[in-house]
Amino acid sequence: MAFSAIFGVGMPLALTLGGLAAWRATRTRDQREASKPDWKDDSLDDWRRERDAQAEIERAERAANPERTASASEDESEPVRHQRLGG
Repeated sequence: MAFSAIFGVGMPLALTLGGLAAWRATRTRDQREASKPDWKDDSLDDWRRERDAQAEIERAERAANPERTASASEDESEPVRHQRLGG
């Protein structure tokens, strides 16, 4: 009789306390993760700046010499041939 009373009251109480402890543990972990600053990858920033500067220089050269760019694009263009395989 005493065992069933302890089991009948103690088990739900233990489950409730365990659930509350787990809920508090996850809540504090989520708060710690939210307070961390987001990681930002800036390893390629220098490369991007150099690439953009080079592209801007090339644009300025093309704008200064429009006849050079027109003939260069005609020489570089080749007809593209598409061939269908199968039936």
